[in-house]
Amino acid sequence: MIQSIKTIVTLSLVIALMALLFTYSMFQGGFVSWFLFFSFIPILLYAIFMIFYPMGLMKVERHVHQHYLKAGQTLRVTVTIRRRIPFPLFYLIVEDELPEMVTWHDTKQYKYRFLGYPDQLKNRNKAKTVMFPFLRQKLQFNYEIDAIPRGRHHFNQIKVVTGDLLGFVRREQLVNVDTYVLVEPGEIPLTLGIEQSTFEEGQQTNYTVKANHTNLVSGVRDYAPGDQMSWIDWKTTARKHALVTKEFEEEKQKDLTIILNGHAEEDQRWLAFEAGVELTYSISLQAYEDYGDVSVVALGKIREDVTLKHGKQSFEKLTRMLSQIQMVKENQFAKQLKREAWHLSKDRHLVIVTHDLSTSIYQTILQLKQQQVDVQLVFVRSKHLIGHDEHHGMDQLHYGGVRVTWLNEDRLMKRQIEVSAS
Repeated sequence: MIQSIKTIVTLSLVIALMALLFTYSMFQGGFVSWFLFFSFIPILLYAIFMIFYPMGLMKVERHVHQHYLKAGQTLRVTVTIRRRIPFPLFYLIVEDELPEMVTWHDTKQYKYRFLGYPDQLKNRNKAKTVMFPFLRQKLQFNYEIDAIPRGRHHFNQIKVVTGDLLGFVRREQLVNVDTYVLVEPGEIPLTLGIEQSTFEEGQQTNYTVKANHTNLVSGVRDYAPGDQMSWIDWKTTARKHALVTKEFEEEKQKDLTIILNGHAEEDQRWLAFEAGVELTYSISLQAYEDYGDVSVVALGKIREDVTLKHGKQSFEKLTRMLSQIQMVKENQFAKQLKREAWHLSKDRHLVIVTHDLSTSIYQTILQLKQQQVDVQLVFVRSKHLIGHDEHHGMDQLHYGGVRVTWLNEDRLMKRQIEVSAS
């Protein structure tokens, strides 16, 4: 309705201008006045034709060269416009409206120097150009999105604008062209600390990296081909006059659960949340080789979880989950963490990755520790924004026996980050 009114008003103005020029020429007479009238006639007729030009007959397409990328890579996009009517167009403005999640630059680990003021990363230029097609029926516009951030990005509207020479007529067309691009989270280079494992009987703890050591003797048995010489019990062998081999108790590794905080009270914590996503992804991939079972739980708007198993399917599910998760502006993480603790077995090791450390959160973690849950906290916060309450929370967790790893911009920008997962 509004567009129809604009069309009628524009047409009325152009016709009124033609009538005004004709009236001026009739009353003024002379060469100059009639030359002015006939000079403007083609321009005004073109404006009338532009009012009725069928913009909807333009076929607009978008082609992305890659549908799956890694955070920080460059996405190349081609926008193609095909015109069915070879009507002369003096200019054409084409703008591909970028998704909101693409407005900032993911410069890998270098982005974390802006952890205290992340909005400085939001300086991406618009995907916009001006073309002069005249009679050409096929037009192409190429652009690149460098340092593309993590997420499932939905490209939708493409805006096409044209008009006449004097600016009397401006035609605009919004075309919906759905395109989806999945960008996987980046990996933070980190080194996991020593892992903790327990034996099936007793409370003895063994610290190791990967090797399944068997140094707790549970008995002896007769020698069998293939037994190592170091396993032979020489005292028993001498007494029985037969080779006897020591039996070792089987070592049992602790399973690991990683919980990611997807809540935030402030919008300014979005970059710290991105760091939490990358840390969760990196820890889970490295810990998979060291732990018997690794589960990743994301507590945001909804609860999502993935258990890593042999095969590509579980890793693809983890990548898809962490690629699409978005921070929700709520303060429900402590409540969700309490509910999660009810389903958590005590023989699992728990790593909590969070960008927030409110009073309710660290008190909930202390309650988990009192319930004999082996828990560790990985806390992401800028050194310029951390406050007294968060320092107090880390101290309380430390005194309560919880291992705390605080990652600020200085540590996140290192080539190698050490994170203890035990």
